Amino acid sequence: MTETEKKAVGRYLDWHTGILLETDGKMGIYRKENGKLIYKEKADSEDGYLGMYLFLMGKYLEKTENTDLPEYWKKGISLALKKIQSLMQDGITQVSEENTTVYLMDNLEVWKGMYELELAGMEDTQAISEIRKKIQGQIEKTFWDDANQRWRIIGNSDLYHLAEFYPDGVAQIYPLIYEFPVKEKKKQKVLYDQFTERFQWQKLNKKRTGFLWAITGMAAAQMGDINNLVELIENYETEYYKERKYPLYTGEAGWICMECGKLYELYERKRK
Repeated sequence: MTETEKKAVGRYLDWHTGILLETDGKMGIYRKENGKLIYKEKADSEDGYLGMYLFLMGKYLEKTENTDLPEYWKKGISLALKKIQSLMQDGITQVSEENTTVYLMDNLEVWKGMYELELAGMEDTQAISEIRKKIQGQIEKTFWDDANQRWRIIGNSDLYHLAEFYPDGVAQIYPLIYEFPVKEKKKQKVLYDQFTERFQWQKLNKKRTGFLWAITGMAAAQMGDINNLVELIENYETEYYKERKYPLYTGEAGWICMECGKLYELYERKRK
């Protein structure tokens, strides 16, 4: 990470942490208008947003190799951890205090946040590790539908629409995207192949969902599927060329950057 990149991410984390502390952990959705970030609406899943905050913080610590954080960043992390624990029942987090629904995708985001923070070597690594292990121990038990060989979207429901890209389809590759350690790795390949065949996600069909879902490329990266990953990145680049046909989402841009990094590693591996 260059010094310029470090400062840019640091400024974003300053802003994100400030909002987190100001709202007592209730992060919302913001858009940039006239040079300012404007609050637009309440977050649809508080647990997932908190998990992604910790994920970003963990990645920042990993890339900078620095755990000497500003005090208010430490307060932000502490608040996020407390909020996640308050939303957790039997090792699984619910959407919010008001909404008791438990989603596979949200819980994977929380798990990944804990995992990255634990790897970064925070002061409270032991406590973070215990929360991560609780979630990890329950995700497969709660969400894997063994009879139908697929992931449940919601913990207490077997409803599934074969032709629905989101959330039904995307949920099947979400554990792969986040590198969640499933007991049988081969089922991840089966689900990935089914998802690719049904949806051709690499074409970034915005008409289908109104959203690019560039995150799907991370599943290809984990599977070593270079051709489809390259196609996705090229299509993303086309969408963001001079005309800027599509608004730039911070999360989408971040996933594309990580996927490019993974693609570089895959090419390096092929050379050796």
